Amino acid sequence: MNETIGCDAWHLTHSQPSLLVDYFDPGRGFPGQINSLVSRFQAVQAMCVAGEGSFSLTELRNELAFHLIRMSRWWRVDFCPPGLTGVRAPLFMSYVKAHAARSVEDEALLDLFTVQQHMRAGDPGHIMVLGRESDGGGARSIVYGLDGRKAFRFTTRATGAVIDWSRQAYPDFAGAWLGARAYHCPAETVRVDLREHLAAEREHGWARIWHRRHFHRASENTLVRHYLDAMSRLVACQSRFGRAEFESIVNAVAFKMVRQAVERRISLAGLLEEDGSRDMSRRVADCIRQRALRYVGQSIDSLQRPKLEALIARSGP
Repeated sequence: MNETIGCDAWHLTHSQPSLLVDYFDPGRGFPGQINSLVSRFQAVQAMCVAGEGSFSLTELRNELAFHLIRMSRWWRVDFCPPGLTGVRAPLFMSYVKAHAARSVEDEALLDLFTVQQHMRAGDPGHIMVLGRESDGGGARSIVYGLDGRKAFRFTTRATGAVIDWSRQAYPDFAGAWLGARAYHCPAETVRVDLREHLAAEREHGWARIWHRRHFHRASENTLVRHYLDAMSRLVACQSRFGRAEFESIVNAVAFKMVRQAVERRISLAGLLEEDGSRDMSRRVADCIRQRALRYVGQSIDSLQRPKLEALIARSGP
């Protein structure tokens, strides 16, 4: 354990979830945020297990565990505590509940995401307000909520007006955020912006399945195919939001390809040739390596970058 990872005071200053995650700005994407949460949780948990952490560090560990659950629900990511953190699910959830017991807002969110003792479970009309964002003038706000079906909703209301939620429900927050922008596109910019917003909604729909399996380990027989499929989606994207999502997705798959090649002790070109891609293997291998480096630089926690950059370096020139 290096000096930074093992420093109690450093984590208390630099590993607070509020510094790692912005739930209400999907434009930041989720890979870098959730990867950082996993990395910081693992580092803080290791210190707690070793008896090196203070009471404050234990509370930070519990808070990071809660935000891993929240972030996975926010983006509908498959999350398995034992597989990702090495902590058994019951123990991990005890950390989450310990944090929730200290925060009314977080306890309400955890209840809504899980047993729903305080919500009318399955009722789309029973909605918990999550937050709001105001337009430049402050006269109108977009309000976001989560209903009894665990679906995200939005509405716009004038100051003092009764909330009238949109009937459309979304499986993740980013969908509601994009839907709100398409629905409330200003009349003066509708011709230009509406097409962009609708394309972003459509392309985010394509990206959802990729986000859900973000932590999955693809089999050796499907990884190259996943890369080609993600590239085809990237080429088809027409919105800035969609292109950014699929750039990150393609880079993530590229990193998984490099990691698999290193683990199997074969070249990237050899990995491609196994899938029948002999004609393009040498031409594409360098591009895949560059995408993998970009993924590590943009979407991996700074504490993990040195060892992963070294791994990519081992994949060849």
